[in-house]
Amino acid sequence: MDVFTTIDYTTHYLRFDKHVEALREAEQQRKILRPALRNFLRKNGSTQEKSTGFLRMKMCRAALEAIDRGGWERSFHQRQFHDNFLRACARVFWKTEPHGEFTRCHQKILEVNGWDHLAQEILVSTPRRFGKTISVSMFAAAMVFSAPNVEVSIYSTCKRISQKLLRNIAKFLDIIYKNMNIEPYKIDRANMEEIVLVGPESSTDMRIVNSYPSKVNAPCRALSMQACPFLFACPIVSGCPFLARNTGTRS
Repeated sequence: MDVFTTIDYTTHYLRFDKHVEALREAEQQRKILRPALRNFLRKNGSTQEKSTGFLRMKMCRAALEAIDRGGWERSFHQRQFHDNFLRACARVFWKTEPHGEFTRCHQKILEVNGWDHLAQEILVSTPRRFGKTISVSMFAAAMVFSAPNVEVSIYSTCKRISQKLLRNIAKFLDIIYKNMNIEPYKIDRANMEEIVLVGPESSTDMRIVNSYPSKVNAPCRALSMQACPFLFACPIVSGCPFLARNTGTRS
């Protein structure tokens, strides 16, 4: 009686398909022109989304989304403002990372967020009653919530608006804590011109928001958001500036 043996080649076919796909991807990668530094970083896996800075950026976006859920849903233009503010402040999220980490992650930051460059200043010009003050308050609250050792300075048109901004920031922080189910950060100091919070990353993680009337003669701090940048009626972060012109009455 003849005996027939059945051989299953499925596993071999699957392995062959994976090998062919790997060869195809390798060929595509070789055809892409890249700067020498970027090639080196890519091969060594240094630009993978493992840096703490990426997590902090996601945390900032999550905080803004928490404000949306808390009854303050942002308009289309406010979302545009915040995306550009985030771009200008990107470096701030790497402030406590090892030296050179931001440079190594630069290309990945652009790819992940769909940006073609990182602007250091943002100018916003809108009509009156366009939600500028609220937009700045929202973003300042999200930055203080997500970025370690950040200092945000906001220059307003008058004392009344500067105090209103500070109250709004405190309100939006409460909304963020509630909607993200996170224990509120400890308040180290709070008065009419500043709020100082103790962040969760370390005992020295002090997060500061300053809100000044523009008429006050205060020394200009290099906007560096090594903290965040934006002037909008408004904020500057120790490290980057956004310039925003109020073309009407305050909003």
